[in-house]
Amino acid sequence: MAFTVSVGEADFAALRNENAYYVDKTEILYELVHDTKNKVTLFTRPRRFGKTLMMSMMENFFDIRKDSRTLFEGLDVLKHAAFCEEWMNQYPVLFISFKDIEAEDFEAAYDMLKVRLS
Repeated sequence: MAFTVSVGEADFAALRNENAYYVDKTEILYELVHDTKNKVTLFTRPRRFGKTLMMSMMENFFDIRKDSRTLFEGLDVLKHAAFCEEWMNQYPVLFISFKDIEAEDFEAAYDMLKVRLS
């Protein structure tokens, strides 16, 4: 099986469907739910460090509107069968990325944000 290198792709499903290289970080799904008591988790990393890709992976895992089992085949999270049965594609998800909101001033950025949220 040949893998492709996809530079700058932030969509988990696209990476998996394109058979692109992907560093498996799916274990974090289990750890966040099973090993923490967090009500909120904040991911802080520098620009271009994979935050949007991580959130896309989470969206694909939890979103009730999706059937994601094939996307996660061969990845670490599926080692936790009971967890996947309980959590995979069982919840409504609202996924909003602000990565493309760039502007010269506050008003322009605010206008872009309003469009994104609408």
